[in-house]
Amino acid sequence: MPSLRIHARSTLALLAAVACAAHATVASEEALPTARALASLRSVDALALSPDGRRIAYAMSEPRFDESAKPKDDDTSGGWKRVKRIWMVPAEGGAATPWTSEGTEASDPQWSPDGSCLAFVRKLDGKQRLSIMPVGGGEASVVNTGTLEPGEFAFAPDGGRIAFSAESPKTEAEKRADWEAGGAIQWGRQWRPMRLWVVPVAGGEPVQAYRGPEHVVAFRWSPDGKRFALLLADSADPYVASNLVRVAVAAADGSGEARWIETEPRNVEGLAWSPDGQFIAYQRAGRGLSLLDVLSVAEVDGPLRANAAAKLDPTLAGFVWRPDSRSLIAHVIAKTDSKLYDFAFDGSRATDLGFAGRAIAGDIKIDRAGARLVFLSSTPFETASPTVFDFATQRSSVAVNVNPEVKGWPQGTLEVVAWTNREGVRIEGTLFVCPDRKAGQPGPLLVMPHGGPDSVSTKSFSGLASFFMGRGYSVFRPNYRGSIGYGFDFYAANRGRMGAIEFMDIESGVDALIAQKRADPQRLFYGGWSWGGYLTAWTIGHTGRYRAAVAGAAVVDTTTQYVLSDINHGVAAAWEFKGDPWRQPESFARSNPLFSLVKVTTPTLILHGQADERVAFEQGRILYRALADMGCEVEFLAYPREPHGFREPAHEVHRYEAWAEWYRRHDPGAR
Repeated sequence: MPSLRIHARSTLALLAAVACAAHATVASEEALPTARALASLRSVDALALSPDGRRIAYAMSEPRFDESAKPKDDDTSGGWKRVKRIWMVPAEGGAATPWTSEGTEASDPQWSPDGSCLAFVRKLDGKQRLSIMPVGGGEASVVNTGTLEPGEFAFAPDGGRIAFSAESPKTEAEKRADWEAGGAIQWGRQWRPMRLWVVPVAGGEPVQAYRGPEHVVAFRWSPDGKRFALLLADSADPYVASNLVRVAVAAADGSGEARWIETEPRNVEGLAWSPDGQFIAYQRAGRGLSLLDVLSVAEVDGPLRANAAAKLDPTLAGFVWRPDSRSLIAHVIAKTDSKLYDFAFDGSRATDLGFAGRAIAGDIKIDRAGARLVFLSSTPFETASPTVFDFATQRSSVAVNVNPEVKGWPQGTLEVVAWTNREGVRIEGTLFVCPDRKAGQPGPLLVMPHGGPDSVSTKSFSGLASFFMGRGYSVFRPNYRGSIGYGFDFYAANRGRMGAIEFMDIESGVDALIAQKRADPQRLFYGGWSWGGYLTAWTIGHTGRYRAAVAGAAVVDTTTQYVLSDINHGVAAAWEFKGDPWRQPESFARSNPLFSLVKVTTPTLILHGQADERVAFEQGRILYRALADMGCEVEFLAYPREPHGFREPAHEVHRYEAWAEWYRRHDPGAR
């Protein structure tokens, strides 16, 4: 379901796999990516291209294991720590250098408009603070934000001010009221909205720049620095802030009210002024809930409203304006590929720029001259790294490979496979083929459906696939109906038929691989996370052909999910189930794995974080209790402090070692 995405606000990959159990078909254990090696992979979560296009700043997280660490009663790290620093690399490629020290937790680098300084957020005395460091050398200075802890921030076009979003501190009256109530919470209103503030770089007090009552989801300065484009929600409730967003323009000095550009609340992501200040562009859902298929262009002070992507049936995943203010470059997910399109602002033209061979992740950035793009991209056997696309040559190059050691891991092959389900619909998926697999000799197959379901398996890096290929498995990642990247009709096809549609599509794909002698029917395994966990729970209740299953953060009871999930109710359920559990109980019952668990015989391992708000920990408890009552072989591993996407390396290592061992234990071909 769309609500199972990990928002940042966009989607990103849920699994980075680790394990240590050897498989019988592997000759050398030393060749395998170990649990510790996979947990140690560095990840880039933000990057910035200098205005002149010559340098890339990026924030990188480096998990590190201390071999000498000893257990302590009050230590839950398992010997791990994360170093978060800003790094710098030439756009042309070369040696990367750390820009901040290991002692501070730094993130979100942003260049000043003239390129002379780099701003970033770092932890100081346990609080988020804005810092600015001259590129030519010198110490970082702290911007005065008072008691406010910055979230998103941006330089004004003149470079003299910074706007940032932050929660307002509680007033003395609010603190007293909380105290008198003994900390009682008015449920459903416990979230404090983010406000928009502006502070002079040279010093001074922050001033509230937008004074409306709405929660500020995102903002952008106008090119003249006089206005803000805003994404606003009526509440900071994660459900509202994810699904019910409007677009507005407001004066930067805090005067006046917001003027609405988009009056209907919907799923909106991305926001950008044209360089001439005449238009605002943003991605939004058109006919559906979460599929971003409209690239809206709105004339700020005029009547024009256009869909720049009108020539396509796209899945949009990020965009930038070109300097001419009459065209935009967008990342479009096209089945299993990433493409870059040049769109006319009025929707009259869509030109494929010929980008190929790499999977783009996250935002795309452009330099001031419009000569280069920068973004993160990966291949099936190379992790996501800063990448530059040159418009003149229409070629891409990796500026720095942040995990070069991955080249030594098992290098199987990735194939895009296609089949036809029993309704005559063509379905695709990706198949990571074990390097030891020979034609005509079927081996073990791991079926690993993606989450979402509004996601897609592309030709991108998968640590989990590398891990299992190293142990003799081929890994099948089907793009069942409900996936993005295949147009609106494909995305909407499982609406009201959740579970049954995906099961039909996936199982017909497994049948096709068996018929082609690419999978051993006696050595089939299943596992997934989030909606992939839901499909695991659904599948084991409808077939017994899998030797073992792993259900990670799995939705097991659709009604309980509606009640307990932070964002999976209201319009999300109205789209997916065509209603809610109170007025359309039959729709929820039809798609509820709970009612088929009595049939389960598949040995099942359950993995769940105890702090998961997207898919509540209670879902794992339900699955465990049901399977235990049925006498099915089941184990349940609960991870303290972990939300929907795990954060602690020690837990990641343990989780995937357990995942691997569960399959090994139930694999008749394993030693």
